[in-house]
Amino acid sequence: MDAQKSSDVFDAASSYIRMEILKLLNVKGPLPYTEIMAAVNLDPVRDAGKFVYHLKSLIAAGLISLNEKEKKYNVTELGRMIVNFSRNIEEYIAVKKGKMFVRTSRFSIEEFNREKIVNSLVNEASVPYELAQEIAAEVEERLIKLGTKYLTAPLIREFVNSVLIEKKLEEYRHKLTRLGMPVYDVTQLFNFASEKKLNVNFIKEKAGEAVIKEYVLLNALPREVADAHLSGNIHLNGLTNWILAPNEVRHDIRFFLKKGFNSKPPKNFREALMVLRRVFYSFSREISEEQHFDMFNVFLAPYLVNASREEVKEALYQFLEDFNVLTIFNPPVNRLSLGLEFSIPKFLENVEAVTLNGEIKGVYGDYAQEANLLLDLIIDVALELINHHPLINPLLIFKVRDKDFQDNYSMLLKCHKLAVESSIPYFAFLNDNEAANYSSKGVKLTSSSDFWDVTLNAGNAGTVFINLPRIAYEAKGNDEQFKELLIKTMNLAAEALKVKKTYLNSALNKGLLPLLSKPLGNTFYYVKDNEVYTISFVGLNETAITHVGTGVNADEEALKFVINTLKIMVNEAANLSKKLDLRLLIAQLPSDEASTRLAKLDAEKYGQLTVRIQGSFEKPYYTDGTVLPASLKIPLENRIKIEAKIHNILESSSLPIYFETKRFNNIENLLKLSRNAKDKGVKFMFYTGDYSYCFNCSRIFPGILYKCLKCDTSDLLQIARTENMFTPLTLWAEAKRKDLENRICYALS
Repeated sequence: MDAQKSSDVFDAASSYIRMEILKLLNVKGPLPYTEIMAAVNLDPVRDAGKFVYHLKSLIAAGLISLNEKEKKYNVTELGRMIVNFSRNIEEYIAVKKGKMFVRTSRFSIEEFNREKIVNSLVNEASVPYELAQEIAAEVEERLIKLGTKYLTAPLIREFVNSVLIEKKLEEYRHKLTRLGMPVYDVTQLFNFASEKKLNVNFIKEKAGEAVIKEYVLLNALPREVADAHLSGNIHLNGLTNWILAPNEVRHDIRFFLKKGFNSKPPKNFREALMVLRRVFYSFSREISEEQHFDMFNVFLAPYLVNASREEVKEALYQFLEDFNVLTIFNPPVNRLSLGLEFSIPKFLENVEAVTLNGEIKGVYGDYAQEANLLLDLIIDVALELINHHPLINPLLIFKVRDKDFQDNYSMLLKCHKLAVESSIPYFAFLNDNEAANYSSKGVKLTSSSDFWDVTLNAGNAGTVFINLPRIAYEAKGNDEQFKELLIKTMNLAAEALKVKKTYLNSALNKGLLPLLSKPLGNTFYYVKDNEVYTISFVGLNETAITHVGTGVNADEEALKFVINTLKIMVNEAANLSKKLDLRLLIAQLPSDEASTRLAKLDAEKYGQLTVRIQGSFEKPYYTDGTVLPASLKIPLENRIKIEAKIHNILESSSLPIYFETKRFNNIENLLKLSRNAKDKGVKFMFYTGDYSYCFNCSRIFPGILYKCLKCDTSDLLQIARTENMFTPLTLWAEAKRKDLENRICYALS
């Protein structure tokens, strides 16, 4: 380029308006005459001649070109060079006048450097280097115009995202999203923790969870799946741990009794409990919801040989109390459940028994008397503990087999006494030789008696809830449309679970879950082939009301619709299991978060005239965990009959029976009720009431009280079951807490 040409270029760029036109075309790309004129604030009538002159000057200097066919102007390569040169000059002048500084995410203050934006775009969002330079230059120009001496990293990122959106580079913007919590949300978190009397660990955990949730939705899940969760078509349960940990694990405690755990194998009953306590707390870091010690009294029975009743009872008391004391003041994320047998199951009678010092001695059938004694002592200790405070943890799941109603009647009666006085027991009804176990939420894992242990060393790894009422709202009574939308939603749910499985496998293989993978350094503990992934749902009865016009209890047609819906889900789950190499299970599970979040989103989307909800329109929720709402006035016999029909299709279900604690005292009648429920087809159930615990006098009272009946203090903790577990009312979902008084409680005297 000769001197004359160079002079023409600088002369063309010397006008403020012409430089603005160059910058505009550099950012926006090709634009027509009218858009350029409007962007530089020139009047189409008054300034037409002036504007044409500016365009001709830029074309003559080779800084822009005109596409005659499209009638659009575009910046040339030479024009881009001039824009970049202009920005460099502006940056130099800005620095001379007063440098810009940045408060970074690394908690330091640094001088602004455009190249750091370039590096961030290239490294974090995989933006091509030349495009990154162009974006960074545009951002710098806008920041200079702010006239702010101190910038922040989040502010700069917002400007970068703004430029990316303007350039329609949405994929790059998506990758560049910074995870974190707004200052306001953190402040609210502090206020919430203070109000609910939670400790600082709660604040730290929730702040960290917010980041993980954003990461999962933005980066781990396919966009369609993430959108389905956010919009309310589905709900990913435990989003915080979706890519980090399984929901639950059912331990084979023989593994630790035989090998020990950071210790030698236990040589007596007390040491065995110490090992199991250590297992629970250590594994809590790698499991998000529940750990289960199945056949607890059977596998520990050999450790009662030569031990006195008093010694065993004392060790048990300390074991249960240790778990429970921590729970009352710091409600746990992780719960422990114990699977208890009334006798040695047939499939275990001839299995080699792990005994003191990890030695094999005899078979479990040899220790039937000790297993029965241990069960008896567990009930005794629980009855003693509830005199001082509610037993929130561990959770006691009694597996009642057909023969137990006759062979172990007295023990069953004692167990129901515990139910009357504390609501503690869960009852799982099994056939005599059925190899199965339940979690406290009702997820059943089963196998043939020949391979009974495949229900152990794994569990329910993850759950997605389907918003059934929304499908009904959209189907508008059309059966085919309902089925089509249901299957489509199930595919999204299964895809989310497939993502979870992929991340869990990666975490296990990389050693990010060291205890689940190799707790003792060599043997792989967690058995991937034994895990299941569950698809659950909310609002089954509300769905029937919307689609058929009546609730399940009021019309046979509604019940048929519900049963057909579940059969469709079971069949589709079988198809998806084969297609995705995923062991899928349809389950009817409770979830406060799913039932309240999905109902709230539907109320906002469809309005009061369309939605069918529980609670109020302002604080709505859908029925979860059961078919019939807890507030539905219906005879208990009818409730059991309807819920049993669902249990016959979905064995992973539960039936809570709420009773009036002050009018509930006939233990034999309660046992008859359990037998009746079992005969009708109920698989998993529990009786439950509400309780209040006085911190001042350490007494527990039936019912919801706000003043102690003994010492007159108001320092009380009110607890009731939600999500199948006793939880302080202060931690309940607000919609359910406000509707608690409408729950139907039965007088079972």
